[in-house]
Amino acid sequence: MIQFERDSLTNKQIYYTVFISIELLAIILLFYFNIHWFLKLVFIPILLVDIYSNKRCLNRQKNFIKKVELGNNKIICTHLKNNKTIIPFEKLKFSIREKKFEKDQTEIEIKLKKSFKSKLIGRLHIKNWATIFELKNELLKNSITQVKYKPEGFWSKYGVLTADIIITGTAMTGALISDINGDHASSSDFKDIFMPISDIKETFSQEDEKEK
Repeated sequence: MIQFERDSLTNKQIYYTVFISIELLAIILLFYFNIHWFLKLVFIPILLVDIYSNKRCLNRQKNFIKKVELGNNKIICTHLKNNKTIIPFEKLKFSIREKKFEKDQTEIEIKLKKSFKSKLIGRLHIKNWATIFELKNELLKNSITQVKYKPEGFWSKYGVLTADIIITGTAMTGALISDINGDHASSSDFKDIFMPISDIKETFSQEDEKEK
């Protein structure tokens, strides 16, 4: 069997642990200090989503792939804790972050094919580009599908869309609460500043009026 090993067993466990701790502290401070309720509605969902994302990243760091072996129509991934994941080639996908300017190191994602979405098994960090291409060519030689690499973390993958949804949803809530409290000026501000959807809604309303 052909074998490829991770260059270093160092990881980002401390980084993600500190990051999660800071975000939890930020949520506590939002309640401790007298901060406008609208800012709380915006930042708390964002922080909670990021904490969840960083927790998943932390779990992966605790048990990353340190070695892969290819042969007999399967790949054997050995994790940090020496547990193994065995995947047949027909259920295997991989991706590579091919950016040579990043201090000549990259990472390879090993994924398991699912019915609708692939499952990330782990990442293998390798510094030597000759070894990286050797592994890539070996995978391609065995007809393994290469897919687009996606950065680690929820916001790196879905950040813009999620932020739009959270801000728009918060603005709708803010406008509704302001209307209920009789603060029509604030309600109008929420719609004008934070709700591009309101412009779309108004456009459709004007078109409906024209048709009538």
